[in-house]
Amino acid sequence: LAQALSQQHKSKEAIFHYRETLRLKPDFADALNELAWILATAPDSGLRSGTEAVQLAKRACELTRNQQAAFLTTLSAAHAETGRFSDAIATAQIAGQLAQTAGQKKIAAQDGELLKLYQAGYPFRETH
Repeated sequence: LAQALSQQHKSKEAIFHYRETLRLKPDFADALNELAWILATAPDSGLRSGTEAVQLAKRACELTRNQQAAFLTTLSAAHAETGRFSDAIATAQIAGQLAQTAGQKKIAAQDGELLKLYQAGYPFRETH
């Protein structure tokens, strides 16, 4: 349900359902990652929480032994949201390399675009 709401750009409702999912299953890496992405990149500043996004994304990355490029991409966005651009850049580079190695061209391209933003000192924002 949370994923469907997120795809419909109903971020506030999606956040509620991701939180409920994580209450029931705290180590659900996909839910940790998706919630972190929203909290890091939501167009509505009232929904963003960079510090919480970093915590959630780090946990998702830990659970997957830093082997999921998409999760590292989320962590890079969370770092950028908190203004830690050097961490965002380093994490986006790792995510891009991992995605490239895994043949995940879309994620690798996204990481390249995010890297440009972070190098310019800007966080990423979803547009709806």
